[in-house]
Order: sequence, then structure tokens, then C-alpha cells
Amino acid sequence: MLFQYLEDSAQAAPRRTAVIDGERAISYEELDAGSNQVARTLQELGIGRGARVGLHLNKSLEAVVGLFGILKAGAAYVPIDPSAPEWRLKFIARDCALAAILTTPTWQASLQQIQSLRGIILVGTRQPNTALAPPGEHRPTTLTWEQVRTRSTSRLEKDSRATPEDLAYVLYTSGATGNPKGVMHSHRAVQAFVEWAFQTANVRASDRVSSLSPFHFDPSVFDLFATAKGAATLVLVPIELSAIPRELADFIAKKEIAIWHSVPSVLTQLEARGELSRHAFPHLRTVLFTREVFPHKYLRKLVLTLPRPRYLNLYGTTETNVCTYHVVTPADLASPEPLPIGKVCCGDEVFVIRDDGARAADGEEGELCVAGPTLMSGYWGQEEYTRKVLGPIPGHAKAYRTGDRVTREAGGVLRFLGRRDDRVKVRGRLIELTAVEEVLLRHPDVEESAVLTLPDELAGGELRAFVVLKDNASASLQDLRQHCVDYLPPYMVPTRIDTCESLPKTTAGKKDRVRIQEDARQRA
Repeated sequence: MLFQYLEDSAQAAPRRTAVIDGERAISYEELDAGSNQVARTLQELGIGRGARVGLHLNKSLEAVVGLFGILKAGAAYVPIDPSAPEWRLKFIARDCALAAILTTPTWQASLQQIQSLRGIILVGTRQPNTALAPPGEHRPTTLTWEQVRTRSTSRLEKDSRATPEDLAYVLYTSGATGNPKGVMHSHRAVQAFVEWAFQTANVRASDRVSSLSPFHFDPSVFDLFATAKGAATLVLVPIELSAIPRELADFIAKKEIAIWHSVPSVLTQLEARGELSRHAFPHLRTVLFTREVFPHKYLRKLVLTLPRPRYLNLYGTTETNVCTYHVVTPADLASPEPLPIGKVCCGDEVFVIRDDGARAADGEEGELCVAGPTLMSGYWGQEEYTRKVLGPIPGHAKAYRTGDRVTREAGGVLRFLGRRDDRVKVRGRLIELTAVEEVLLRHPDVEESAVLTLPDELAGGELRAFVVLKDNASASLQDLRQHCVDYLPPYMVPTRIDTCESLPKTTAGKKDRVRIQEDARQRA
């Protein structure tokens, strides 16, 4: 079970620092003891194997303690973005029938009427409302963090019924095209990834591992569990630093980060604006990036600036975790081709399926499908939709259809081409938006780009582009348009290009396309 990583490290190295959160830190012994207290509290509320417990906290020592405590109780953790609107919090709480939730006092009143809740654990300083509910009215038991920390720190008895197939977490997708969907992963599936990632990243007990991704973003799975397995130190990175590259660079140097893990856009900002040459980064030896295409020019510059670390491109989805990877080589940097997503890993199998349903030959384009131990169990409460994306394909009885278009080379290396659904029809032609974004990024003055279409009723399907220019850039909007004319067929040239100081980002550091779309409507 996943919490065994913590217990083993607490026994082997009890006084080693487990987590650093700003000026605060806890040892493995303290993390183990605190998580036992959380687990005991949940079990006193009747919460155990198979239950779901919400983790509605910003990254902190308390959040890490709570997460491991939920697992030790036999329950699955359900991380929820604390900055998300109230409707999303309530939707998730009701959708997966949370039995308890760790949150802050601000949200106590909003959660009182969730019928499935047995307990609310409040982490914060404001005095909670612990008044008894009127007769006949549901109200969960409310406990403060201080009350939780009065419980015994001794280990709990193991549940003899527990198996690796038990649910470890439910992670809800963005819900950009409807209600959020809860992706379920078992302990076995997560362990299949963690065991591989631990070896591949070569996590050492002396390492400090970054934790930039919020816990509701699945790259955090590596940060939490590979670090715990190696008895290394997890360093919580303040999320606001991802938007302040110079301070983020200072943080990486000061905290002596050995293994860095983030989306490429954070690394792009670091290279472009972090003034990395101010530091030697002697401890940094592994850089992992995932979930986005790394613009080639920025990757090349980053490696030239910081040549010492190994750079690994990790490919996967929330439903598969990481299933392929590629170690960046000098040949990759010299090639004009986009970086490959590499070869299959974690004991998984990958298949490329053509649009006609047949398996693609080497070099043929098709949809990437994944089968194997890292696959999700399914979507919470959505059996029909699960069967739609997780089912038989030629060559395997159960595989996940990623929706990503790829080709496979003779040696088994996969190359990402784009999304099957990342195409829009403009002026009668199908256009892949990421292809236009990549062309804009080739311009030497462009730092970031986003391309979208406005709905027909607003602008007749107008193709719009937003760009962030580098400091001291001299390019005019006409120059950028001419650049597009030079590299794109006429129907792919944006009819309008706007500059902006920055592109909106999600809490995971990715481009927030919903907010960009809203900005485009306001400028129309």
C-alpha cells in the first residue's frame, strides 16, 4: 500500500527531514506520527476502507500529513483545488459521497448540508462552529486540527481485508466540457508508476525533490510517493513562484533542489525570465517535465544554460499516469523535429490505432491507446463513459483511448502529433490550434502564444492569437502576421493577433484556455 513507503522510511531514517514548507519542516518520524493521528480520527468517525475523504487544502505540512493519514485509514484521498468555486467543491463532495473532508474554517458553513459527510476537520485559526444540529437536521462532526493532534501517535492495526486493488485516490478532471469526472486509481496502479519513476529518476535519500504541482494535479503523485519511498526530502514550492521566474530560480538554488518536476511552461518561463546564469545549481541533477509540449527553442536554451542535469520528457494522462518517457539527448537538441514522447514504461503496453480501427504500421498516424498496470480503475459513478474510453482494441481486451494522435517509429519511439479533438473548422478548413501556436513561438520575439476561435455568432469563426512578447521585443503586430504568412497556409493565418502581458494559467501552471476565451470575447 502507498503509505508503506512512509512507514518504511520512518523506520529506516526517523530523524531525516521529510517535508519542508517555507521555514517549517517535519521529520519522517513526525510525519508518520501525525498521519497516524489523522487516520485514528477518521476511524473513530467510522471512516475506513473504501471511503472517500476530501483534501481541500493548499499545499502545506498539514496537507501532506492529512493525505498520508487518509491512506492509513484505508480511505482514498480526493484532492480538491482550494481556489475552485464553491459549486465545484459541492459537486465533488456530493458526486463521490465524501465521508469526511480536511478544509479551512472558511468553508465549514458551505459543507454542513452535504449528506454523506460524517466529519469535517478544520485546519486554520478561526474558531469553528461546533454547535449541535437541531433535532432531525444533518450536521457532520466538526473537529479542529488541534483536536486531531491529541490522538495517539501509535501505528494502527492493519486491515486484513485491504488489498492493492483498493482505491488510493479519486482525481477530478477540469470539467472544461461538462461536469468534472473523477478518475479512480488503485494502490497497485500508483505503485506500478512510483516503482518505475523512483528507479528512473534515481531518487536518493540525500535528494531534495520539488513539489510544485498542486495535489489535485496528478504529477504530484511522483513528488509525494517517489520521495517518500526514497526517504528523500519533499520541498513544497509556493504556487505563486511559478509566475515569478526570477524568484523561482532563487528558490531552486537556495533550497538545493536535486530533482525538479513541472510542466514545460514553468521551465520556459525560468529560461526566458529567470536569469538562470546567476546561479550554478550544483545540486540539480534531474529535470522532469510532463503534460505539455516543450517548445523546442526554449528546451535547447535551457539545456545550454544548465547542461549538467538529465532532462526527461514524461508523457501520460490523468487516466494512465506516466506511460512513456524520453531522455533528452544532444541529437534531440540538434534536430528540427519536436521532442519525441519516447518509449513505453511502467510495464504498460501501447498501441497505435488508425481511424478505421486497425492497428497502425510503423510510421502511420493513429490514436495512442494504453494498456497495463498504471491504468485507472475508471471514472467514479460513470460506468457507461468508462466503457466508452476503456475497452477492447485490436491486440488487447482493455485499453484506454487517450485521444492523442501519434506515430511510432521502427524502434518503438512514439512521436506526438496533437489531439484528435484539438481541431476547429475555420473558413471550411480543419485547423489544429497547437500547430499555429508552435509557428508563433518560432518568432524570436515571442515568449508565449495561445490560439483559439471565437464562436460563429460573435465573429464568424474568427481565428485569434494572443502572444506574450519578450522584454525589449521590437516586433510589431504586422511583423507577427507576416511571420505567420511565411510559415502557414493562408487558411491557418490568424485574422487577428493581440499582445498581452501574460497568459492566464491554471493552478497547475498550464494555459487556462477558458479564461483566454473570455478575454477574447471581451476584446471582440
